[in-house]
Amino acid sequence: MIKIIRNFLDRLLRKMVNSNYISRWIILCIDLFISAVSITFCYYLEVVLQPEKISFLPNLIVLLISSLAFSLVFFKGFKTHEGIIRFSSYHEAWRILLAVLFANITLLVVGVFAGYNHIAFFFLVFTNLTTLLILLVSFRFFIVWLFRFLALYNVSGNDQRGVVFGTDAESVALARSLITEDSNGTKLVGFITLDSSMSRTRILDLPVYYINSNARHIFEGYKINALIFANQTLLLEQEGRVVKDISNLNVKILLARSPKTWNKQLNKKNQLQKVQIEDLLGRDEIQISMTEICNQLKDKVVLVTGAAGSIGSEIVRQIATFHPQTIILFDSAETPLYTLQLEMDEKFPETHIVAVIGDVRSKNRVEFLFKKFHPQIIYHAAAYKHVPMMEKNPCEAILANVLGTRNIANFAIKFRAEKFVMISTDKAVNPSNVMGASKRIAEIYIHSLAKYLENKQINLKFITTRFGNVLGSNGSVIPRFKEQIENGGPVTVTHPDIIRYFMTIPEACRLVLEASAIGNNGEIYVFDMGKPVKIADLARKMIELAGFVPDKEILIEYTGLRNGEKLYEELLNDKEIVKPTLHEKIMVAKVRTYELREITKVVSELIALSNKVDIIATVTKMKELVPEFKSRNSIFETLDH
Repeated sequence: MIKIIRNFLDRLLRKMVNSNYISRWIILCIDLFISAVSITFCYYLEVVLQPEKISFLPNLIVLLISSLAFSLVFFKGFKTHEGIIRFSSYHEAWRILLAVLFANITLLVVGVFAGYNHIAFFFLVFTNLTTLLILLVSFRFFIVWLFRFLALYNVSGNDQRGVVFGTDAESVALARSLITEDSNGTKLVGFITLDSSMSRTRILDLPVYYINSNARHIFEGYKINALIFANQTLLLEQEGRVVKDISNLNVKILLARSPKTWNKQLNKKNQLQKVQIEDLLGRDEIQISMTEICNQLKDKVVLVTGAAGSIGSEIVRQIATFHPQTIILFDSAETPLYTLQLEMDEKFPETHIVAVIGDVRSKNRVEFLFKKFHPQIIYHAAAYKHVPMMEKNPCEAILANVLGTRNIANFAIKFRAEKFVMISTDKAVNPSNVMGASKRIAEIYIHSLAKYLENKQINLKFITTRFGNVLGSNGSVIPRFKEQIENGGPVTVTHPDIIRYFMTIPEACRLVLEASAIGNNGEIYVFDMGKPVKIADLARKMIELAGFVPDKEILIEYTGLRNGEKLYEELLNDKEIVKPTLHEKIMVAKVRTYELREITKVVSELIALSNKVDIIATVTKMKELVPEFKSRNSIFETLDH
C-alpha cells in the first residue's frame, strides 16, 4: 500500500511541477494562496499582540486584496512560477526574495499614502515579508525533498543499484539529474572516487565510497550492480583499473549520453546507455561544417545506392536532417529497404522518401531510376564488401563493384547530375584480395571519368572517399564477436597480431558528407582513421564488457588468416602521397592517372569475362590493370608469378 501511494505521489508531482503552461499556473496559484495565508496570519498576529492598535490597520479584506494584487504583479514580473521546482536553486530563491520585497514595499507605500503610517502597519508589512519569504522557499524545499525521497525509496524490485564514478562537477550534475528524473530503472546509492580526501563524505546526501586497492569489495559489499560514468574521458581513464576490477562481477557499465546526441526522438529518460565497444576506442568526436553540407543538400533530389546497408542507411539518416527535397533509397534487399523506409517516414515525415527496389548491375533499371527522378546528388554505397566471400566469387565482385559503379556514373553524366560520391575502402590500397582490387578498379574508372569530363567542361563532380573498417557494419567482427560471446564462446580471431583501422558508422558517414561538400572533381579523399586496433584486444574488451574473464570463462581461439586477408591495411599505396584539406580529418590522395579510353576498354573486357564466369581470366585481367594487386592466402597467388 505504501508503495502504491508513493507511485501515485510520484506521478502526480511530476505532472504538477513540469514546466508546461498549466503547471506554471498551478504554481502561481499556490504561491498566491501562500501569500493570502501569510498576510492573514500576520494580520491576526498583530491583532492578538496589540488589539488596541487595530484602528491603525486597514480592513482585512482590503489588505488581503491589495497584498494579492501586488504579489500577482511581482510574481509574474520576476517569473517566480516558471522554474521547474524540483530543480530549484539559489537563482529561484533570489527571484522570490526580490518579488516578495517589491510586493511588500509597494504595499507599504500605498498604505502610507492611504493614511496608514502608524508603526503597527510598518510592523505588519515587515512580518508579512519575512513570513511569506520563508513559506515560499519552504514550499519549494519540500517539493525538492519529496522528489528525492521518492527517487531514493520508491524503487521497484527490478531496479539496479548504481553509483556515479567521480565527484567532479559533471558527475555531481549527472547524479542530481538521475535523482530528479527517471533513470532507466537505476537507483542511485552513492559515488565512487579514487580521491582519499573524499572518503566518508556525502554529496547530495549520498555516501562517497573511496577505492584504494580494488573496487570489488565496494561493489560486492554494497550489492552495487551499475557503475555510471558522466563522460567518455572518465571511462577511458578507468578502463584498465576500476572497469577491469569489476569485469566479472555482473556489473553494468553505463555511460551518460552526450546532450549533443539527443534528438526529438530522445529525452532525458534515455540519458544512460550501456557502454559499447565503440566507447572504449577513445576516438574524438568528428566536427563537420553544417553550413556547407546544408547548402549542398537542401531542397535537392538525393540518390543513395545500397541504401539498406549499414553505411547507406546511416548516410540516409544524416542526409534527412539537412532537408533535401527527395531522398531515393535504391537497393536490392527488399526487407531492410522497407524497414528503412518505415523508419524514415516516422522520424522525418516532412521529407519525401522514395524506396526503389533495383540492382545497380541492371542498366535498364538504373536508367529508369534516373529518367524518373533525375537525382542531383548521388551517394554510391552499393557494393560487395565481404573479403572471403568475394575471394570465392570474383566475377560477382566485378559485376557489383565495377559494372554497378559504371552504370550509376554513366547515367549521372547522361542525366546531368551535380555530384557523384563513391564510397571506397582502404582495402583498395595495395589490394591483397579480389574485393579490394575490384574497388580499386572502380576508383580508377571514376577518377579517369572525372578527368575526362574536366577537359570537356561538364559541370559534374566525381568524388571518391576511402576509409577503413566501420564498427558494427554488416559483416564486421563486432556482430560476430557478440554472437560468439552470447553463445558462451569461443571467440575466434584470425591471427594474434592482426590489426585494423576502425571508425564508427556515424562518424564515417559524417566525413563522407563533409568530403562531398568540400570536394573537388576527381579527388580521392582519405580519412584519418586514428590509431589501428588489434583485433585480439578488441575481442578481450568485448568479453570483459559482457562480464566475463577472457581466456578463462570465454576462450579466444586463433583460426589463421582467411582468404585474401592480410595482417594490416593501408590507406595509401607506395606511389601515393596525401595533402591536407580544410578539415583536419580529411586528406586528398594523389594517385596515378589513367586514360579513360584505355580504362573503358579494360573494364568492358573485365565485365565480359565476369559475365562468362571465367574466374581465372577475370582475376588475371584485374592484376594486369592493378599491378600492385598481390593475392594473400588465396588460390590466386599463383597468378602473381
